Amino acid sequence: MSSAVSNFTFLAVHDAKLVALAGLAERYFRDDPSTAIVKLRQFAELTAKMIAARHGSYRDERETFEETLRRLAYERIIPKEIADIFHALRKTGNAAVHEAKGEHAEALTALKFARSLGVWFHRTYSRQPNFNPGAFIPPPEPIDATASLREEIDALRHKVAETEDAAATA
Repeated sequence: MSSAVSNFTFLAVHDAKLVALAGLAERYFRDDPSTAIVKLRQFAELTAKMIAARHGSYRDERETFEETLRRLAYERIIPKEIADIFHALRKTGNAAVHEAKGEHAEALTALKFARSLGVWFHRTYSRQPNFNPGAFIPPPEPIDATASLREEIDALRHKVAETEDAAATA
């Protein structure tokens, strides 16, 4: 995905770092879905801190992401659906960080969750409840390395067979 086309550019009015983190996730999606998920966790954490700060509810850097989310939900600053999206991004992000987990399917789901979160954030904090970001643009498909490997193996087998035939003929 080129840097020009992103599902998150509308967030630039809030913080360039949100756009940067989400853009990196989109860029890493094809080659390293686990890293894409980590970037989306960072995106979600920054979003949570921004929400907490806007409501005078931000504690400090030592507070964990989970603690911030718990307080945002407890104080009814974020609706339950949004809290659920935050927690999903936090959990898949933790698995990606601590266990190097994360396939393309999880990364795509995380991208869609992060986009939903970004749209909600923009609608809420730009006071544009009818904001329409347009359709979600899926990142480029992962490259199927096995297809080119199969072709290479077949070509090598053919070459070996030809060489064996030539040797037998000689």
